Amino acid sequence: MSLDPVTLGVAYLTLTGVLGLLLLFSWLLNRSVQALAWWGMAFCLVPFGMGLVSLGLTRTDTFILFTSNGLMAVVYGILYSGCRAFNGRSPTVPAILSGLAVWVLAFPVIYESFEARLIVASGISGAYAFLSGWELWRHARQKLVSRQVAIVLLGLMVAFHAFRSGLVLHRTDSEWVNALTMRWSANMGLFLLLFTPALAFVFLSMAKEQVEYGHKQAALSDPLTGIPNRRAVFRNAAELLRRLEGRPATCLLFDLDNFKRINDSHGHEVGDHILTLFGQVLAAHLPEGAFGRMGGEEFVAVLPLPRHRAEGLADEIRRAFAEAARTVLGHQVAATVSIGCATGTNATVEALIREADRALYQAKASGRNAVVMAQRAAE
Repeated sequence: MSLDPVTLGVAYLTLTGVLGLLLLFSWLLNRSVQALAWWGMAFCLVPFGMGLVSLGLTRTDTFILFTSNGLMAVVYGILYSGCRAFNGRSPTVPAILSGLAVWVLAFPVIYESFEARLIVASGISGAYAFLSGWELWRHARQKLVSRQVAIVLLGLMVAFHAFRSGLVLHRTDSEWVNALTMRWSANMGLFLLLFTPALAFVFLSMAKEQVEYGHKQAALSDPLTGIPNRRAVFRNAAELLRRLEGRPATCLLFDLDNFKRINDSHGHEVGDHILTLFGQVLAAHLPEGAFGRMGGEEFVAVLPLPRHRAEGLADEIRRAFAEAARTVLGHQVAATVSIGCATGTNATVEALIREADRALYQAKASGRNAVVMAQRAAE
């Protein structure tokens, strides 16, 4: 069965343009994923960069060769910028235009040699594909399954461009393989018709997975302080106690002293800032996921620590907060915290919190700004 290169080319360029519009439409529906706009622009520009020069629909003079390959360098730069945007990193003009700059500088030297043009163009494309994969791997903000697939596809893109460059220097006995070095061939068209939709749909899956991850995190985070909420605390603590298998665990229950009076005297803005500040103190002293806000001015932490180590850590947090909250937004508030601690083995989260709450009551009764350990172990 023979495949018509021009038909495959028209199908590929049309499909790529449609996929670009799909990515842009997805971005319009959810503008929180800026990467979709960058990837959509890249896909939409491919038909303009590859159309005339690849399909041979017009005479490939010097201007067309210069312009089309330069535009494809920009396409890959935009693709890389989309990967940066996906990771929350700002795209930069140098990142987008570096490949174009290389092409512009090299073209006067290589324009008469098809082999040299192919090596330079493939080198630019392969370098951007490598940087895109590296960006998704090295600067990942979340663990996403679809991200791993995207890295594999970008790795295949790197291999494809490296393979094309190598074939220019070392031809094989296979005409099917050698056809990949042509400006356009049925073999290349078939490969790109399979590869390009796969890459576009993986990008869409990455965006969908990232949005879902954000919604999940929002459901488990306190909107004011940004630390885990009550639901997340109970989930994380229960998982920790299962892993400990009988080893001791300690619950630290925190309550900010005289918080209502501070709110009434200095206003809710100061009160909110104090809550956020205490969350930052906890984040500086405790492992991620081990603590959270129960509600109001009450916070909790469940840690895999014995009694004596937990008591020292609790007092360190108490002193750090008292120092940090002397002055808040220009107000002399001198906020403090009382802490109740309870240690147990094979205890439930609820039992640990119950005993820590009794110890917290004693800390409040003793004059506040204190750490009190529960006298009996939680069961």
